[in-house]
Amino acid sequence: MIEAGGSMQNRNFFPGDNLPSLRAIADSSIHLIATDPPFNKNRNFYSKANGAGFRDRWTWERDVEPEWIDHIRADAPALQAVINAARLSHSESMSAYLCWLAIRLLEMQRVLRADGSLYLHIDGAAQAYVKLLLDALFGARNCRNQIIWHYKTGGVSKRWFSRKHDTILFYSKTSEYTFHPQREKSYLKHKYGFGNIDIQQDAGGYYRLASMRDVWDIPALRGNQPEAVGYPTQKPLALYERIISASSNAGDFVLDPFCGSGATAVAAERLGRQWLAMDIWDGAYEMLRERMTAEGLDCAPRKVDQP
Repeated sequence: MIEAGGSMQNRNFFPGDNLPSLRAIADSSIHLIATDPPFNKNRNFYSKANGAGFRDRWTWERDVEPEWIDHIRADAPALQAVINAARLSHSESMSAYLCWLAIRLLEMQRVLRADGSLYLHIDGAAQAYVKLLLDALFGARNCRNQIIWHYKTGGVSKRWFSRKHDTILFYSKTSEYTFHPQREKSYLKHKYGFGNIDIQQDAGGYYRLASMRDVWDIPALRGNQPEAVGYPTQKPLALYERIISASSNAGDFVLDPFCGSGATAVAAERLGRQWLAMDIWDGAYEMLRERMTAEGLDCAPRKVDQP
C-alpha cells in the first residue's frame, strides 16, 4: 500500500513542466500511467473560447536541455539510437521531439511498479518512432497491444484514405502485470442462429458479451456534447475508463503526466482509483477542478508547488 503524503498524495495536481514532478515520485510506486502527450504534429492547438491549448512544434534549441542529451547517451543508448535514426530518416524536429519525450519516458518507466502498465496515446505523425522508443525502454516483449481507437469525424481527402484512428501503445513493465479482460456487446441477428451460446436479448435485437479486441470504436467528442470542456484535443471519458478498468484495481494510483482536459483523472475518480495529474498549461488546474464539480464528484484536485 502506498503511503499518502508528499508527491504521492491522492488528487495531487502538479502545474508546469512535468519532468521535475516526475522526478519527485518514488521508484516503483505507480500502478498505471494513462496519458496523451503531444503528437509532434508541427502545429499549435488553441481554443478561442478559453485559451486552452499547447504548442506542438519542436526544435533542439528551444525544447531540449543539454543535460537530457547527456543522460540519454550515458544511461539509455538504445533510446539514443532511435533518436539518431529519426534525425536521419525523418527530420531534426522529430529527433528533438523524441529526445524531449524520451527523458520523460525514462521517469515514467522508473516510477511504474513491477505489475504496472503504460498506455500512451499517439497518432500517425510519430507513432512508429515512439513505439521504437518504448520497445527500447520496456523491451519489445512487453508491448502488449497496439490498440486502434477508431472514430468517425468530419473531413475527407481526395489524395489518401481518410485518417480516422489513433493508436494507444500498451506496455507492461514486466510479465507480471495487472490486467482484467474487458467485455463488449456484440450485436447479432437472430436469423444467424447461435444455438445455446450465451445470447441475451435487448430492444435492439440479440447480442452476446464478447471478449474485447484491440480495435475500439468509441465516438470522438463533438463540441456540443455535455462532456466537452473546450480543450482542443480532449478525448472521451469512455476511452480512459476502459483503460483504467482493464489495467488497475480499486484504490490503485493512476498517473497522467499530460492531463490536458483531465479525462484520465476524472475517469480514475469515477472508478475509485487514486490519481496524480500534471500539465504545463496554466488553465489545466481550473479546468480539472471545474470538471470534477460538473461531473458531480465530491473531490477537488490539490495544486502542488513544483518540486
